[in-house]
Amino acid sequence: MHHRPNELRQLKRKLESGISIHMPAPRRIGKTWTIARLATDLHQAGWQAIELDVQGMTTPQQFAAELCSRIEEQTAATSRVKAHIMQRFENLLGGGWGDKPLDALGRVDPIQFAETLIDSLNKSDNNTVIIIDEISYFFLALAEKDAKEAHAFAYQLRALQQRYKNVRWLITGSIGLDTIARRYDLQGAFVDFETFVLSPFTPEEARSYLRDPTIQQQLNHPFEASDVDLDAMFTELGWLAPFYLKLVANEVRPSVLADGVVRQATKADFDAAFERLLQPNRRAEFAVWREHVRKNLPAPDRAIALHLLGFLSQYPLGEKEDTLLAQTVIAEQGVTKQQMRDVLFMLINDGLLCKSDDRFRFRSGLVRRYWHEYEVE
Repeated sequence: MHHRPNELRQLKRKLESGISIHMPAPRRIGKTWTIARLATDLHQAGWQAIELDVQGMTTPQQFAAELCSRIEEQTAATSRVKAHIMQRFENLLGGGWGDKPLDALGRVDPIQFAETLIDSLNKSDNNTVIIIDEISYFFLALAEKDAKEAHAFAYQLRALQQRYKNVRWLITGSIGLDTIARRYDLQGAFVDFETFVLSPFTPEEARSYLRDPTIQQQLNHPFEASDVDLDAMFTELGWLAPFYLKLVANEVRPSVLADGVVRQATKADFDAAFERLLQPNRRAEFAVWREHVRKNLPAPDRAIALHLLGFLSQYPLGEKEDTLLAQTVIAEQGVTKQQMRDVLFMLINDGLLCKSDDRFRFRSGLVRRYWHEYEVE
């Protein structure tokens, strides 16, 4: 169940139907595994799946160069597609530009370069999907540097998506593309993408994951556990993502003998695992969250986010929006309700927070306890 067969079937069916997809997915949820498995399944079905991760890139030139490199890596693209690319550049530049597609990038506009690549894929005998991981990071970095260039490039890419219908697109992001798009007036560039949300594991999928013999073999102390005890652990963890399930499981030291060989883990064993993870020498396991907030949220939002997280870490059941607004206005002068809501929704998209009824709270009890212990200033 934890290999996401339903999600993979749905994604493949949508792509086969000509639908391009935006798949928002918080960090540590298994997004990278899912799109890699999807690409493998599509390759086996005769597709060309061009995968690129654009996090860390800040210019259209870098984007275009990475797209070119990934196309060249495709076995199916080494002959006919590459020949078409070379001929188009020859027609555009009239010779004297080199003997590799990347040699042309300095001679033509990056969107014209990208169009040449996509047109060649469009004419291929194989179905093609371009999978772009962390596109929201790319457009955030580009927009913070040059909002006009980000706007132009986003809409130029949309034009390519509309023009070349045999090429599907799957874009993903672990921060909220909708918030970034609204802030920098990019919403219209992504209206043709159908949203497909990749959710955390259900309790059934989480039990399947932890009972997988392959996962158990990777643990410090393999164990068995009842549904009741696993579900109690899931309630405390709150965030049923593969990374955190394995993080906790690796700290479990089962205490009950079963059949004289395999040890049974109890609720007390899971509780002890949580306590070990919250010791000072384990802070590095969680520090990625603070680093993420500081490095990847838009500059005006970082202080607001850190204040909200510090305040909410005190309340396991969360707080209402009006209370959060009052606290944030006191701490950060001039903050509007819309600014605070934008930050809240980005933190929800990223997996740190969730909204239950009318209250915002940490999605993971474990991460909340870590934040309260070590990150509140």
